[in-house]
Amino acid sequence: MRKDVREFIRRLEAAGLTIESTPGHYKVLRDGKPVRKANGMPFMLPFSPDTTRWRKSAILELRKLGIHL
Repeated sequence: MRKDVREFIRRLEAAGLTIESTPGHYKVLRDGKPVRKANGMPFMLPFSPDTTRWRKSAILELRKLGIHL
């Protein structure tokens, strides 16, 4: 796992979220239940992101859900 991905996951964990590794992506959980976007889909992170764009879009999506990092 890349250093920047680990740091971002630590930021999520500091915000009270749990990260679960599954094949292909990471599930983001709050109180053991998946965090859901406004459209009802579960919020997930890509398994091996190669750009910082995914991080910016993830932060924006989490802010919409009331989770500030």
